[in-house]
Amino acid sequence: MFNIEKYIAAAEEKQLGTYAIIVKQGGETIASHFWRSDLRTNVHSLSKSILSCGIGIAIEEGLLSLSDKVADFFPEKYDSEPTEWQKQLTIENLLTMCSGHEKAYLMGNQRDELEDLDWVHYYLNLPMSCEPGTKFQYDTACSFIVSAIMQKITGMTLRDYLMPRIFLPLGIKNPQWFMSPDGISLGGGGLFLTCEEISRFAELLLNKGTYNGVQLVPEKYLEYATSKVVSNGNGGHNNRCGYGLQFWRCKKEGVYRADGAYGQLAIIFPDENMTVSITSHNEKNTEAIINTVLECANN
Repeated sequence: MFNIEKYIAAAEEKQLGTYAIIVKQGGETIASHFWRSDLRTNVHSLSKSILSCGIGIAIEEGLLSLSDKVADFFPEKYDSEPTEWQKQLTIENLLTMCSGHEKAYLMGNQRDELEDLDWVHYYLNLPMSCEPGTKFQYDTACSFIVSAIMQKITGMTLRDYLMPRIFLPLGIKNPQWFMSPDGISLGGGGLFLTCEEISRFAELLLNKGTYNGVQLVPEKYLEYATSKVVSNGNGGHNNRCGYGLQFWRCKKEGVYRADGAYGQLAIIFPDENMTVSITSHNEKNTEAIINTVLECANN
């Protein structure tokens, strides 16, 4: 069970900035609280997990594979012959945030300040500091490039590709997704959803890719995507418990999450058959939100 009263009290005491929380178990809402109307809000990097599910579907449809080389999709975007590391970069390297770059790109205000309006060109010509697959570096640009690949091979934006495959089956009508100057869904952020819509996505994850009896996302892909594929540090912080394919592991055994800046969360508790979905705006301490959820789930 989940102690919603404890969470509400903690949200006030710790100033968690939570807008809404919805707890579901066995497909039913067992607890919820709303500090404001459940309006669509930017779920930031929670978008990455929805992108990942789209990749699982595309693999099932035979459109691509995790081992596909990024350079093969955009040979015209390189200013010179790609380096060996650039040639090695795969879709899986991007999804696991192991692209070989030493810092993050296309994060927040960086996007608004770019002079190069072709973000694919900008990213693919950045210098790499290590071999792809060897070092975790969180980077929204990785997700954007995957979105760009999806658009290249499907002829439609990631948002439009996912409309009949994820959004409409979840009852998410006309979602808005931030786009690049040349019309590519950001992928790694900028999707606007309500907390209730997040909770439906959480149910899809909990049920191994199935929603209302229909398999939307391949179960085997989702099992791999939500596992610890790469290490992202050591210690008791929820951001250092392992990373999958655009999903985070939590410090509570078996628990994982989709996670966006300022506290946009879909936290999955497989052993408890439970999901906790949250929208928030906490600029200083989203770790406190996750820890509070974990504490309340132990009651």
